[in-house]
Amino acid sequence: MWIFTTKGFLSIVQHMDLPEHFQVKARVPSPIEELWPDYEIEVIDWADYRFRITISKDEVIPVLIKEIESVLYTSFKNACEADETYQHALVNVWTTMYNYQLRIEAMADQTSLAGVTNDTMGSPRSDE
Repeated sequence: MWIFTTKGFLSIVQHMDLPEHFQVKARVPSPIEELWPDYEIEVIDWADYRFRITISKDEVIPVLIKEIESVLYTSFKNACEADETYQHALVNVWTTMYNYQLRIEAMADQTSLAGVTNDTMGSPRSDE
């Protein structure tokens, strides 16, 4: 699961060997440092997510709930403006997902138009 917070971006996945644990990964250490300050961050130079911790699910869930409960902003991107580089990355993600939305809507429009024709009375019918 990808999670974007005002503290940074996280990828949280099931730990491969420990069923009651997550592996919390990040591109930069700061979101892990801020959310789980008591954990030593493992740094893996060759990994796509260089910074990570292994942590029990019981320790992750309450922190994420607290993050959700602390949402007081009406614009997530604007709430992240203190870190200009992170905010720029968020705008790129927003743009990518907006374009995804437009493509899905266009495909849905094409699908609905392709399956419907008008009969002599002008009412739509499906050609099957």
